[in-house]
Amino acid sequence: MKIAVIGKGGREDAIVHKISLSRMVEKVFAIPGNPGTSRYATNIPLKVDDFVALNKFVQQEDVDIVVPGPELPISRGIKDCLERESKTFVFAPPVESAFLEASKIQAKEFMKRNCIPTADFMTFDGFDSAVSYVKERKTYPLVIKADGLAEGKGVSIAQTPAEAVSILYEYMVELKFGESSKRVLIEDFLSGIEYSVFVVTDGEEAIWIGDASDYKRAYDGDKGPNTGGMGSISPVPFLTPDMRSITLDTVIKPTIEGLKRERIPYLGFVYFGLIWTSKGPKVLEYNIRLGDPEAQVILPRLKSDLVEIIIAAREHNLSTIKVEFDERVAVCVVLASGGYPVSYEKGKLIRGLENVSSDVIVYHAGTIERDGQLVTDGGRVLNVVLLGKDFPSVTERIYREIEKIHFDNLFYRSDIGSLDRFKG
Repeated sequence: MKIAVIGKGGREDAIVHKISLSRMVEKVFAIPGNPGTSRYATNIPLKVDDFVALNKFVQQEDVDIVVPGPELPISRGIKDCLERESKTFVFAPPVESAFLEASKIQAKEFMKRNCIPTADFMTFDGFDSAVSYVKERKTYPLVIKADGLAEGKGVSIAQTPAEAVSILYEYMVELKFGESSKRVLIEDFLSGIEYSVFVVTDGEEAIWIGDASDYKRAYDGDKGPNTGGMGSISPVPFLTPDMRSITLDTVIKPTIEGLKRERIPYLGFVYFGLIWTSKGPKVLEYNIRLGDPEAQVILPRLKSDLVEIIIAAREHNLSTIKVEFDERVAVCVVLASGGYPVSYEKGKLIRGLENVSSDVIVYHAGTIERDGQLVTDGGRVLNVVLLGKDFPSVTERIYREIEKIHFDNLFYRSDIGSLDRFKG
């Protein structure tokens, strides 16, 4: 069996790695991939949304399955296009279902229609009306979200009306996220502990393939601007078996039932961004793909064959799959370029990877080979992952391993894996 993974980041490196371990796979392609994916796959230099070139490639190579990593090709219809033109199966939802991530407003309306617990909200497509609302609002803080795709950065918390007006101006007038922020969602701020759950669904059933907690803020103590993610851990430390059951019964099952009830076709990964409040779990967001850097900790802990799960979803046989997990915990620390997520330089020489211990996984996120040398090519450069007995021992060791890796202006959070954020 031949499988192609679409994307070039750390998440895609993790997906390629996991798929390459399957006994069912003959060959893996990464499109376009990165120096990390080349360890397990053949990199193909095509754009993730060039469907004409992708279609030609999958037909020439008789690719059996395509697994898109990022949301962009999914939201632009990669499943519809490739499956219409070729015999390839695309493990992703069709474009008509991509609204769950591509439009936060439509996703919230879906939750409301289907009684899925989430924060109360208002939507606005005009700057003046949004400003009037935040000035008249009595309770703060509140959350302002760009409606469309914003690479995980289109969420801001306003503590005061003045701050809310400033955020709205950035979003709706200056178009900080382009067309994605012309419309905004304003919702109540929820207090609690955030966590993420990942499932595979065939539109009828869903199986839990992992849960994780990520670290969005740039600096220690959850300070600084939002990023695409500075690290992650799995499993979620505070989730008890009862809390997992409640999450399944009150959020995951109603979501799948809602898709069925509204005849919205869905097959692929679903990412549930959640918060555990005093009233139980509530949905912060849906994503139509695996998280990044959450995939980097859930996939190494998934003992089950990911390809078998994908095939079971294609054949609507998910009930036959028994998911097994590694009992060890996993920690991922993102090594980033100085200045990320605002501005940063590329082309910095990366040194020391050969000194990292063999049981440490280093996924490539923003790297490129130039003149035979590995250099930085993005804001998030490398993902250092380690599994072990417990979080204190894993975090202590992973930071010792990170000290072996060097590039100019390297920075990372030093509190990934600390359990302090889960107390109280």
